[in-house]
Amino acid sequence: MRTSTRSESPTASLGAHASGAGPAAELRGSVVAGRRAARRASDALAPAGCTLDEWLVLDALRRRPGATMSELRAATVMDKATLGRRVDALVTRALVYREVDAFDRRVVRVHLSSRGRDVLSGLDARLAEAEQGDQPREQ
Repeated sequence: MRTSTRSESPTASLGAHASGAGPAAELRGSVVAGRRAARRASDALAPAGCTLDEWLVLDALRRRPGATMSELRAATVMDKATLGRRVDALVTRALVYREVDAFDRRVVRVHLSSRGRDVLSGLDARLAEAEQGDQPREQ
């Protein structure tokens, strides 16, 4: 086993970006902020029995009615298996439904149900309320 003879702090070995400057630090900040936002959104959605991934699917379908699974994958940035499980869960809860494309029977389109639209409106309200709670209040 080799040991270092140099006395070096863990941050010194990180190089020039250890001071917090540069693209790596900016990327880190963006990733951490994204994770915090995702956690806040998940916490707001959980009491309604919805996951963040499910909300992303519902929201994508609002923006693009009748989207294919490939289009949903691009819109939600989910892998194929995860997206399939999320859509299955939403179908089970009657929030979305699948329909075979009229022109190409190999293509399956996913649609929001009327119940799904109602649930999505409630979820949006929860998210807006959570967002308001994060904003500093003006005096």
